Amino acid sequence: MKIQGQGSPMSAVAGMQQSVANAAGGIDLGIVDKIMAGEKAAVDALAGKRENLVKEKNGYSAITSALGELASQLGNLSLPEKFQRFKIESSHPDVIGAELLDSAKKLKPGQFNLEVKELAGAAKYLEQGFADVADSAVGFGFMAIERGGGLPDLDITLEPGSTLKDVADKINASAGDVSASIINTGIGDEPFKLLVRSAKTGEAARIKIDPDSTFLNFKELGKAKNLAMKFEDVDVARADNSFSDLIDGVKLTAKKAMPGTSVSLNITQDVENTASGVRDFVEKYNKVFSAMSDQMVPKEGERLSMGSASSMRQAMRTLQSSVSQAGGAVVAGAPGVMALADAGVTTNAKTGKLEVNEDKLKKALSSNYDGVMKIFASSGEGPGLAEKLGDAVKSLQDRQSGVVSLRQKTLDDQIRRQDKEIERQQQMMEQKQQRLQKTFTDLGSKMQMMQSQQQAMTAKLEA
Repeated sequence: MKIQGQGSPMSAVAGMQQSVANAAGGIDLGIVDKIMAGEKAAVDALAGKRENLVKEKNGYSAITSALGELASQLGNLSLPEKFQRFKIESSHPDVIGAELLDSAKKLKPGQFNLEVKELAGAAKYLEQGFADVADSAVGFGFMAIERGGGLPDLDITLEPGSTLKDVADKINASAGDVSASIINTGIGDEPFKLLVRSAKTGEAARIKIDPDSTFLNFKELGKAKNLAMKFEDVDVARADNSFSDLIDGVKLTAKKAMPGTSVSLNITQDVENTASGVRDFVEKYNKVFSAMSDQMVPKEGERLSMGSASSMRQAMRTLQSSVSQAGGAVVAGAPGVMALADAGVTTNAKTGKLEVNEDKLKKALSSNYDGVMKIFASSGEGPGLAEKLGDAVKSLQDRQSGVVSLRQKTLDDQIRRQDKEIERQQQMMEQKQQRLQKTFTDLGSKMQMMQSQQQAMTAKLEA
């Protein structure tokens, strides 16, 4: 038996074996993750900064959208024909109905008098009756339908055995403005009657069924005739009972004839609708102001961007200055001198937003509609508030020099740079992680090889 002492060769080999084993088995590849945690923290910081930039950009997108809405509403108030809102009322709506069209841009308040003497009508012919619709033959041959307005006659050819339905189908399939329908009167042994009529009203749409050309027994129910009326004591005729070429921007509908009755159409400035337009302007202005104010308040856990704060202060001053200068100026040429405050629109000294006194606005419109209009709409006396503030909005939106547009462009550039830096850092981090993993893997392999060699040496020494 060999005794292995502390200083013996076998003791030294055993110590070496244990050291190699510890090294080979003690390499923790998780150390790579710990090393990379610091690198990841740097990338996360970049991503956090990017997220803040995106939030700020979204805030500016909201501002841009609100500016667009404000610009649109200012356009609706910028000219007299856009600012003015009218309403029309008929003294006898059961006789003549009236409605304003979108083209009613240059109306003036006033009254028109009309009289409906006779309504426009369509030509109508009725065949006296049949027992059924599709079973019994009604005859054959042809029928001639004469048409007015210089249109050619319609010749309807019917085959032997044709039923009432066949006759109606043939007429409806013809190319003319003539229609046929079968009416079930529910009366007597022959309840089914054929109604033939012109598809349009007016004298030019007249039709006539030649009695010598048909085996059917038609009776004339109504003649084609024009609408006959008086407009301001002038005789007027129309082919249709509804028309929009008598008063510009107004559609009239004659509903029943009432000779001798004068119908008044009153066109007045619509105070309620106009006030609604002013309220919409104030709402859109305040929406812009709120969106800008939001950019001036740092979010929780975030710092306020100096660039954003500066841009917003400048933009808000631009809007406030335009409203103050245009709204505070006395309107020249208006019947009764007026400023914006006289129309019930004022600026809140604390918030900077506009406020509307509804009663004061409507009272001003009722007593001095033109004066209020000249505050907002441009005229021969000069540009109104809508045009001046509209120019200020355009200056903020300008792609080359606008404060809002430039800040958005700056944010877009910063986000792009941030994206590139994050991508670069991630690539570097991945490369470093791969190098570390390879280094530790190689080290582990070498340790295992040394352990194998040491085990072989130990075996030889023990032999």
